[in-house]
Amino acid sequence: MKYSKFLLLCCLFVGFQSYAQDEVLTSTPEYTSIKPLRIGVRIGSPNILTLNAEYVTPLLGDRVAATIDFMSLSKTIDDTSINYNNFEIGTNVYMNPTGKGLYAGLTYFSFNGEGDFTEVEFDSGVYDGKGTIKFSTINLKLGLKVGRKVYFRVEAGFGFGGLPSEITISSNETNEITIDDIPNIPGIGVSGVPVFNIGFGFAFL
Repeated sequence: MKYSKFLLLCCLFVGFQSYAQDEVLTSTPEYTSIKPLRIGVRIGSPNILTLNAEYVTPLLGDRVAATIDFMSLSKTIDDTSINYNNFEIGTNVYMNPTGKGLYAGLTYFSFNGEGDFTEVEFDSGVYDGKGTIKFSTINLKLGLKVGRKVYFRVEAGFGFGGLPSEITISSNETNEITIDDIPNIPGIGVSGVPVFNIGFGFAFL
């Protein structure tokens, strides 16, 4: 716990330092562009891995940004083929007019996953099957972005939404389906999921 508090204090210190430097920057003639288009990647929970695009609009004095994430991946784990799609869209509101530093985020997140399972027990026998899982959350986040042309960001918050406790598996041989419980994951409940991710990328324009 003491380490997490120390990390939070460091992030706040860096954010306020960035804010102070940006106030000086924007008051000088050399300030010309906040480079509003950002393209990068984010890694964390619940998004796992996504491509991210952000565009800072002129709203509220260059403080409001539109953000979107997407990723579609296929992977094989222990002879099980897993396909998933992540999609997230929303807005970030920066606390200063330079498009970096501390910001608050509000986003809608959607997850669709599908996996191939072997030797699943159905009423009429044991067959291979295909399982699906879907959920969505409304995410409230606090973030910190540092850097201009090359940037790094970190976000933490909470996603509100009904998370599934079961997975539906359909037989590849018959029209049967079966329901399996999803193992409990510490920190994740039916009311929502903690949000934490780190990202990096490049800014353009």
